[in-house]
Amino acid sequence: MVVSEVSTRLAAAVRAARTVVRRGPLTAAADEPFDGFRRPTALLDPARAVVPFLGREQELDELRAWAESPATISLRLIVAPVGFGKTRLANEFGSRMGESGWTVVPVPRGREAATVRARPQGDVLFVVDNAATRLGLGAMLDALARPARGRVRVLLLARVAGEWLRRLRWGSTLWPLLERDGATQTPLDLALAPGLPDRAVLEAATAAFAECLGVEDPGASAVRTPEPVGGTRVLDLHAAAALAVLETAGVQVPATELNPVRGLLEVAASSWTRSAREAGLELTVDEVKDVVAAVCLLGADDAASVRDVLRRVVPGVPGRAGAQWLLGLQRPVTGLDANAVGHGRVGDMLIADRFGRSVALVGSCTWGLSRKAALRVVHVARRLEIELSETPGVGALAAELLRRAGDSYGDDPRALRTSFLLKPRGVMDVSTDDVDRAERAVAAARDAVGRAEALTDLGMALRDDARLAESLDALEAAVAAWRRLAAGDPDRYRTALVGAINALGVAHWRAGMTKDALAAQLEAVELTRTAEERDTGWIEAELARVLMSLTVVLNDTGPPQEEDARFMELLPILRNLVQRDPRQWGVFLTTALSNRAVTLTESRPEEAPAFALEAVELSRRMVLQAPERYRQELGFALTNLANSYAALGRDREAIEPLGEAAALRRQLARENPAAHTWTLAYTLASLGAVRSRLGDLDEAISLEREAVLLRRRLARENPARFRRMLAASLSNLAVTHSRAGEPDEALPLEQEAVAIRRGLAAEGHPGEEYLARSLSNLGVLYSELGRAGDAVAPTEEAVAQLRLLAVGDPERFEPDLADALLNLGAALIDAGRPEEGVEPTAEAVRVRRGLARRSPDLHLPGLASALSNMVSVHLDLKMLDSAAEYAQEVVDVRRRLVDGSYAHEQDLLRALDLQARVRRSGVSDGRAVR
Repeated sequence: MVVSEVSTRLAAAVRAARTVVRRGPLTAAADEPFDGFRRPTALLDPARAVVPFLGREQELDELRAWAESPATISLRLIVAPVGFGKTRLANEFGSRMGESGWTVVPVPRGREAATVRARPQGDVLFVVDNAATRLGLGAMLDALARPARGRVRVLLLARVAGEWLRRLRWGSTLWPLLERDGATQTPLDLALAPGLPDRAVLEAATAAFAECLGVEDPGASAVRTPEPVGGTRVLDLHAAAALAVLETAGVQVPATELNPVRGLLEVAASSWTRSAREAGLELTVDEVKDVVAAVCLLGADDAASVRDVLRRVVPGVPGRAGAQWLLGLQRPVTGLDANAVGHGRVGDMLIADRFGRSVALVGSCTWGLSRKAALRVVHVARRLEIELSETPGVGALAAELLRRAGDSYGDDPRALRTSFLLKPRGVMDVSTDDVDRAERAVAAARDAVGRAEALTDLGMALRDDARLAESLDALEAAVAAWRRLAAGDPDRYRTALVGAINALGVAHWRAGMTKDALAAQLEAVELTRTAEERDTGWIEAELARVLMSLTVVLNDTGPPQEEDARFMELLPILRNLVQRDPRQWGVFLTTALSNRAVTLTESRPEEAPAFALEAVELSRRMVLQAPERYRQELGFALTNLANSYAALGRDREAIEPLGEAAALRRQLARENPAAHTWTLAYTLASLGAVRSRLGDLDEAISLEREAVLLRRRLARENPARFRRMLAASLSNLAVTHSRAGEPDEALPLEQEAVAIRRGLAAEGHPGEEYLARSLSNLGVLYSELGRAGDAVAPTEEAVAQLRLLAVGDPERFEPDLADALLNLGAALIDAGRPEEGVEPTAEAVRVRRGLARRSPDLHLPGLASALSNMVSVHLDLKMLDSAAEYAQEVVDVRRRLVDGSYAHEQDLLRALDLQARVRRSGVSDGRAVR
């Protein structure tokens, strides 16, 4: 037993020693030879630290305070897009902590758990670069749960905190050991220190590069400063400085390339080509670019893998000479995900450029891959979706790379899981390929957790691909699987169960099953309330997702006060999450603000534009960074902004955002009809309604007919969800035909809308106000067609329904009640019952006067219409003095409304004509009527 104990300790000591030997420095060795002219992109390599460290002292202070806290184990995630300096910050922090007596351990890929198990005694800092792509991260965190002497800190670096981070909560047993703030996050996609201008960064960079290359420093004035798009990356500033220094040294630099990283890449390609020819390889510049791009995609760290790349890209090149050239070209200085070109962003741009323009290159480099290489391709494809989505064609390239990698890894569960872990998810994501991958992942799952994850992924993919019946089946199975797991360990699997229940609720809502959706989301909210305090960082993200879904459902089911309360709970959580990870949570905040604008447009329209404007501003900012990914959010925000203007009577202001939204959504619907047809119909319906109110009736009819056709097709495929939208379009088109003097065209449309809305009401769906509006419109159409006897009954029914609704929510329903009263009075007049028509018309005037006092811009047109009807009633009853007074008031109101638009000018002309008719109608009390 004594010998066994000694040998065990000796083995542990040997493992620790080997780990220290393998560890290596976080930065390049000082005596390593480096020729910046031959490898100019390596000037940007953060491991070389050519440029002095600037502008992150605040972050360094925060990291030091985190490390020096008394907690036994603590984790911190630094999340930022590539090129913002997270690796350089980690290197600097590691160096300083090493000087303070800490042991700093960079964690090699593939040895995550082994590195932790061999950790030395004392205070240890583990640094994990590209944490999102580390499949061994869960096992590493499990290993950290073992007791040790000294404090342990884990610094994770990642480009985005997405699904991979979320699943760590149930993928590792470490979390119960952490204190409340044991896992924190630092966003870096911000400007450098507030007092550090770009010029200071450029001056330091040009001086450092000039010293490295042994040339004269040209100074910051010689640098062509890059124009920031969503914030200047430190990498872009350094690349621009490097180009200026190289040009000073006589190197030919592209004069027309605006992106400095691409410019430096062109310079590097020329250098690589010269080195290939020096090695006896007759390769063109394009062939060299293709080879290096293939190395960045597939990885090549030994002679065998390099020869494989060469055979794929330039068959016939001498293998030995080619391998020596390419391995010498790379010379990575660290073991932490070194890139063949010296920086990840440079490699990503090269991959996007070369593979994006050549289907043949994609085919040759993705055929017959090993599972390891296929998994790397998955990593690269998902990275391109995140980092270069602003580049045209990158989305399609990433999708093709994912498909071809899938042909090689087959049913490998790790690769299938990774394709979902790294997926850049927003509020709504659609990919038919994800359905196939998720189906294979379900079949390949090897344990209960893997199967539950795969079922959730499958259900969400089916849902977003509009295959709702299949989605519900998969998500119900996923919820059942997570319930079984949570029954045994509720704290560990709570977040997973909440996410699955919420996904099921969203699928129910999209299928038109609002009651089931509400029940699911209320259950999910209650589950989040049971989490322990130390889980706050995890559970608040799940709560934000659930509250977003819940507010959408409450908008359909009411009451408004409940939705108000949920939104007020949601907004501060979302803003806090955006501070921690702007890129991931910005889209959620934008969507939540847009949804709020929709709700307020219907209930308190004066409050809606502020939320809609913020949503548009945020979505425009996101589109600048990644237009391919965020067009749908911008289209949503623009449509809702326009609708908020229209609800306030500001129809002319609504035209521009609706036109922009329609163009965006037409393009999206062409690319993916299943996902975006309904959004296009929504925008077309809104634009048609605005055009109709402005008097552009031909254009309005064209737009509204298109919306009706789209919604008919959608309602056939999913009646539960889209019948209500179809009824709205039918009613809008009927109103426009009526305005165009075509009541015979309008009548069958409004009758169909009434029938649909009666059916929805009979099934228990909310929407009594919409049925009442259709009934009131139907009465108007009967009157226009001379069927006065048929007009009274539907308008009376409409008034009765709206009276009940206005008692509960007068701000929302009094305008509709006034319209219905007005229509009822007109119907009674047309039916030869003018005495009965006086009271509803007078009541409509009273309601409209009150509304116009509170919101004149919105309600003055309605007041003018009500007053016009009062004139007609009084004329029929020979009450000429009061008719003249009302006619004058109509003219006064219409004059106030004239703004240069054709519609308002025509309304004024009609008011003047009505006044003239009153004057011609006779005299009263011996005086001429004026």
